[in-house]
Amino acid sequence: MDRFKDKVVLVSGGSRGVGFATARELAQQGARIAITARGKDRLEDAKNKLLEMGAEAICIVGDVGKWQDAERMVRESVDQFGRIDILINNAGVSMRGRFADLSPEVCAQVAQTNLMGSIYLSRAAVPHLLETRGSMVFVSSIAGIFGVPGASIYCATKKALTGLAESLRTELLPQGVHIGVAYLGFTEHDPEKRIMAEDGSLVLPDRPAHHTQSFAARRIIRMIAKRKRMAVLTKAGVLGYLAYRSSPALLERAIIKAESSQIGIYKRFS
Repeated sequence: MDRFKDKVVLVSGGSRGVGFATARELAQQGARIAITARGKDRLEDAKNKLLEMGAEAICIVGDVGKWQDAERMVRESVDQFGRIDILINNAGVSMRGRFADLSPEVCAQVAQTNLMGSIYLSRAAVPHLLETRGSMVFVSSIAGIFGVPGASIYCATKKALTGLAESLRTELLPQGVHIGVAYLGFTEHDPEKRIMAEDGSLVLPDRPAHHTQSFAARRIIRMIAKRKRMAVLTKAGVLGYLAYRSSPALLERAIIKAESSQIGIYKRFS
């Protein structure tokens, strides 16, 4: 329980969902928390919940997809706490829709937040993580292991995080910085959560949850504590990962067949 005592943690997308659940779990273990998000009111509410727990916490409003905001998030965290020990790149947006139907604006927004947001925040935090020999974590998805229909840009951005993490590991691991990627299943969502449709409108999530936010948070924290390179959540995720490693073409054919027949397992795990 003392492993994270007084560690300084910066969590993007920390106002709700897995981001807030992870911040809360780490705060319970004595970490000092900086959370970021675009929505001021929800972010302030999340910060107040952490403060009510007795945690040291600040919130920084901004968009990780903008370099100036990402750099400011890191700077204000260091100004407040003196250093950064752990960066959790959690901010992201989800989408649904066939690629041929996607508006260019949806493609751009998903890519900017999910990929460039992680790149910008990580780049700004690297000098500080080198000083603390800390951890940099990317919150990805099973959709970052293999592609699924109706989520092309989301899959592309999440899979790109794997390449980014692998490259950064070769650069930073020799200098003591831990790089980890957590591949989540479809996570329990907050009632107000929405995802982007083909035209950019916001719609309700349409997949059943594979696990709770708290479960995801605990697995992310365990990965950090053990300084593991990856964590694949859920049995379906592990099976999909092994199938992809064994035969990507076979897995693709299975996904295509499952989608065309709309069998129950596809609806549950797509």
